[in-house]
Amino acid sequence: MIYKLVAIDIDGTLINNNMRLTVPTRQAIARARQQGIKVTLATGRSFHSAKSYADRLKLDVPLICANGALIRHRDGSVISASNFANKTIAPLLAEMQAADIYIQVYHKGGIYTSAKKISLPAWIQMICDNKLKLNQLTYSVREFFLSKVKKIPDLVERIEQDEFQSHKIFSAGKPQALEKFQHRAAGLGLSVDYYPGTKDYMYLEIAPPGISKGWALKQLAGHLQIAMEEVVAMGDNLNDRTMIEAAGLGVVMGNGHSQLKKVAGEVTLSNDQDGVAAAINSIILPAAEARRAV
Repeated sequence: MIYKLVAIDIDGTLINNNMRLTVPTRQAIARARQQGIKVTLATGRSFHSAKSYADRLKLDVPLICANGALIRHRDGSVISASNFANKTIAPLLAEMQAADIYIQVYHKGGIYTSAKKISLPAWIQMICDNKLKLNQLTYSVREFFLSKVKKIPDLVERIEQDEFQSHKIFSAGKPQALEKFQHRAAGLGLSVDYYPGTKDYMYLEIAPPGISKGWALKQLAGHLQIAMEEVVAMGDNLNDRTMIEAAGLGVVMGNGHSQLKKVAGEVTLSNDQDGVAAAINSIILPAAEARRAV
């Protein structure tokens, strides 16, 4: 099979556990693009965070952000944006806030939160593991400013008053605190991803109804006039499952979740072993090079 589009998750896939985009991975992606293969990122991150990696890789394909709720070019132009109905999410956010659950609300300009602690140290504590290393500290500081996080004390009230549109809710916390809201969001018909995060935290990501990375990948492939059997998706965690299943070839990282590996077409090396580069070099490029040789 000749593959024409490759969609790559960021955390646990594109970058290694030291939060680095390695030279072998950059080189493999560059070679794929030289062969005419389109490459994009498909991430739960905000557009501003994803764009920083797309800029380094010089990607010219729209990015799938916020688990599929936003498809946007590096230049800022929007291909697809799926927003919540504020009347649906306002009561949910009010309940989460009352339970002292940490909340981030993604919108086109960045991220809003009503958290009491939104200082840089609090951000570092949330996203880094227990063995904080210098490179993780550097990464955390960079992401804090890239993500454009802003504290809005009356966040829920402003959503109730329809003052702005949003497309993703993110929360991190202990399972016993988040499970209730996982079920509550699903009961409202919202799209829910619930999976292991850093430390002993779980991540809860909520998107508008029907939205997922798989849905967005189909939209992007259609926009580019590429058949889904000509698409490769690479990921490591449960929020990648829909795109792994939707793509012609789903590649799961060696460090990937065991449930995700069960639906993989291929399992590559781990993110610490340049698994993205290994998959591109061993599966995607040989087919492209063989086509050019004919």
